[in-house]
Amino acid sequence: MEKKNKGYLTLKESRQIVKENVRKMKYYENKKKKNVDPSYYQTVMKDDNNVVEIDNLETHFFTDNGTVKSVNGVSFNIPKNKIVGVVGESGCGKSVTSLSIMQLVEAPRGQVVGGQIRFNTDDLGYDENGHKLAYDITKMPMQQMFNVRGKDITMIFQEPMTSLNPVFTIGNQLDEVMYVHYPNMQAEEVKAHSLDLLVQVGISMPERVYKSYPHELSGGMRQRVMIAMALAGNPKLIIADEPTTALDVTIQAQILELLKSIQKKTGCAIMLITHDLGVIAEMADEVVVMYAGKVIEKGTVSEIFKNPLHPYTIGLQASKPLITSDSDKPLYSIPGQVPNPINLPNTCFFKGRCDKCISKCNGAYPKQIQVSDTHFVSCYLYEEDGEDGK
Repeated sequence: MEKKNKGYLTLKESRQIVKENVRKMKYYENKKKKNVDPSYYQTVMKDDNNVVEIDNLETHFFTDNGTVKSVNGVSFNIPKNKIVGVVGESGCGKSVTSLSIMQLVEAPRGQVVGGQIRFNTDDLGYDENGHKLAYDITKMPMQQMFNVRGKDITMIFQEPMTSLNPVFTIGNQLDEVMYVHYPNMQAEEVKAHSLDLLVQVGISMPERVYKSYPHELSGGMRQRVMIAMALAGNPKLIIADEPTTALDVTIQAQILELLKSIQKKTGCAIMLITHDLGVIAEMADEVVVMYAGKVIEKGTVSEIFKNPLHPYTIGLQASKPLITSDSDKPLYSIPGQVPNPINLPNTCFFKGRCDKCISKCNGAYPKQIQVSDTHFVSCYLYEEDGEDGK
């Protein structure tokens, strides 16, 4: 045990981990390949007004050093016609959560091992009790997921140059979306639809861009093409995974404004993943704050920014430079390090970095506490009998 604490593994321990990993990976991969009855991956929505309901989601990566719990019991909803911002530092599980929704977690090492992702589809209707039927994406076979991914749920990735295929023209890649999901469409209709999408995302010379290769376009133009591709199937949910990371500030503002106008025009929901609290404050209706694979606080954008409760959320906001900040004072940084995701503590994951610890913090991981109808926080400070309870 002493060697483990120092970060070393014996050869015997390493072999045991590899053997256990192989067993688990085979088990989860075999589950995906099964021919199952559609009722197996059907469930009911808790609220018809949500597009997606994520309930106690667990996504693990089986590495040679142990099991990394990248997403460790995450729960939140994405309502219709809303922008939900997901914020947190690198490695907190934001992108892995989005990849789990899309069934794009890198297999066989990465696997969704628990929880539900309920997708509110129009294909199933209602059950005999009047409840809205939905797909549970965690149980959906890959073949059925092809009908949802790229059509009902789409994704805009961080770096458009690595997302677009360099050997195919923009037109070819846009057209492919329609050919896959609407095989009965004629070539002329598909091309007209693709050109219309390019116009919608603010590209002034759609015919020229349609015939161009990705390397012939600027970063902002490529990201507009990615947004057009995401819109091709008229989706219910667009996942934007840090869509402005590789762009300069002026282009960032244009892309964000474009996303907001598209959301209002089409009525789709957007899951916006970013490190930038300023972007969240400007764009989002609801905010989810993640830390070490868990949701530590969630609420409306005004609740999170005007009344942050979790010490980590407060620290995140304090570390953002403001125009009114004193230039002589160093920028605040949260002390300490994120815990090792392979050996997570049984207590609150933020305990080692928190300056507001109370005696209860030595206990088990805090449960989610409802502060208002829409505001939730996982922190002992806000229990009714806590020192700062509400």
